[in-house]
Amino acid sequence: MKILLKNGTVVSSKGKKHSDVLIEDGKIAKVASGISDDAARVIDCEGEFIMSGVIDAHVHLREPGGTHKEDFATGSKAALKGGVTTVLDMPNNNPPTDTIERLLAKYELAKKKMVCNSRFYILGTAENLNDVKKADMACGVKLFMGKSTGGFVIDDATLESFLKNIKTKPIVVHAEDEERIEVRKKEFEGDENPAVHSLIRDDESAYIAVKKVLHLAKKYGSKLHLTHVSTKKELEVLKKFKSKKITAEVATHHLFLNKNAYKDHGNFVKMNPPLRSEEDRVAMWEALKSGLIDIIVTDHAPHTIAEKKESYENAPSGVPGLETLLPLMLDAVNHGQITFERMIEAMCEKPASIFGLKGKGFVKAGYDADLVVVDMLKEGVVGKGGYATKCGWSPYDGWKLTGWPEIVICGGSF
Repeated sequence: MKILLKNGTVVSSKGKKHSDVLIEDGKIAKVASGISDDAARVIDCEGEFIMSGVIDAHVHLREPGGTHKEDFATGSKAALKGGVTTVLDMPNNNPPTDTIERLLAKYELAKKKMVCNSRFYILGTAENLNDVKKADMACGVKLFMGKSTGGFVIDDATLESFLKNIKTKPIVVHAEDEERIEVRKKEFEGDENPAVHSLIRDDESAYIAVKKVLHLAKKYGSKLHLTHVSTKKELEVLKKFKSKKITAEVATHHLFLNKNAYKDHGNFVKMNPPLRSEEDRVAMWEALKSGLIDIIVTDHAPHTIAEKKESYENAPSGVPGLETLLPLMLDAVNHGQITFERMIEAMCEKPASIFGLKGKGFVKAGYDADLVVVDMLKEGVVGKGGYATKCGWSPYDGWKLTGWPEIVICGGSF
């Protein structure tokens, strides 16, 4: 099927250009003004913007092992609803994705169930370095310096071993210092106020871990990607080590929420790393705009409402975010918090570059037809009409946003 997007404005990191886009056989066939094709289905995009489909490099779709929270079908539908056409799924499942066999099984299952594009990480452990070296189909290797869902924490020797020996794929690190977190847990034992989460997993725990892993990455010339940077202290040390091989991401909740949100949302805004101060939140925006932080992700980590209503100690960490990623950022563009061009770079182009996603991230002839047509004037309310994610809630529920995806095309199909 041919599709012709007429009269739109194509946006990239280089700027905006009034263009038509012709799609054929799942690929972008031509990008130019004045395209005509009698065999194509024509969609008038006058007054709207055409961008690459969003690439979310950090999601937890919970399959296998947690499919009461989310699965490949519901998670990928939530992604497309929010303009995300490619997701990179984390390996902390039950069982974990820590062998080539389990990684391949995930890809096979995704083919049957997912409606968007997907790539999968392999988990790094003390025992599987050789497997990871051979896992060419993995988009990266994930290492946990601090415990999160699944509890897959590694020691310093394992961390160094991976940074020394893995050279062909990104090493993606959750950097929180587990030793400090355990000490802080004892200090605040018995405190059931969810706000204590930001005190237990404090900025120092992030700083210690980030500093350690950055030193090792520099020592070995590793391709390091820091996940969900959330504090000014991390940015200060990142600035000293920043290079083409060292990249970083920020999650939307660290851009749009601060620790004051515990008052109204309690455990529903409990995540790892936790919400930070307003000063930290503002610093994330500045680092994103300057390019110190390379990309924007959701860290989509759904849990059920019932699970989130448990006590602070028992409630799991994580929030959903796939459906709200693009609307939140388009609203930010409308409010002058970031340029449209920088947003495209951070959500489409840079993720494709960092993780080697060929044919993704750009609106160019020959690239995959993963496209989003957005209406920057459209107003909407988060949650109105329900959610596609299985968990059925959002920390942004009720937020009024301007700028929404109007049409989402993935692989040349609606």
